[in-house]
Amino acid sequence: MVGKGSITVFYGQFHHQLDDKGRLRIPPAFRKLLGDNPMMFCGIENCLYVYTREDFTKNVEGRFADSDILDIDMNELKRAIFSSTQELTEDKQGRTALNPAFIEMCGLTKNVISIGAMDHVEIWDEEEYKKHRESLDFKKILAQFSGRSVRKTEQ
Repeated sequence: MVGKGSITVFYGQFHHQLDDKGRLRIPPAFRKLLGDNPMMFCGIENCLYVYTREDFTKNVEGRFADSDILDIDMNELKRAIFSSTQELTEDKQGRTALNPAFIEMCGLTKNVISIGAMDHVEIWDEEEYKKHRESLDFKKILAQFSGRSVRKTEQ
């Protein structure tokens, strides 16, 4: 995790657990960079996205600043995002209570993993993240990143 100018970059992964009341501790390294009043919402990939307040305002709220109130699709999108958003607040023990609906929507169980995803943090159910990782072809992804093709290897 690195703060670079106006860009905060999150990287790494941390395994932790939800307690019986649906609370979790954001890893201290991430929490420090998230600053005051970060925002959390259910993402499209069965995980929670956590943004700094500034990045949430710019990247999420900003997308709707000039939206047409008569645009039904845009209204549905706003409902989907903002009804599954909460401010990340901590109790005296440093735990964040997750909305039970968000836990269900994202399929979170006791074991979770928080990962850095460059401009935000993602919180996944550990098993779901493992399945997601296994479904990826990293050689192909890295080749796209580098602009090169992937050599086929014999198995």
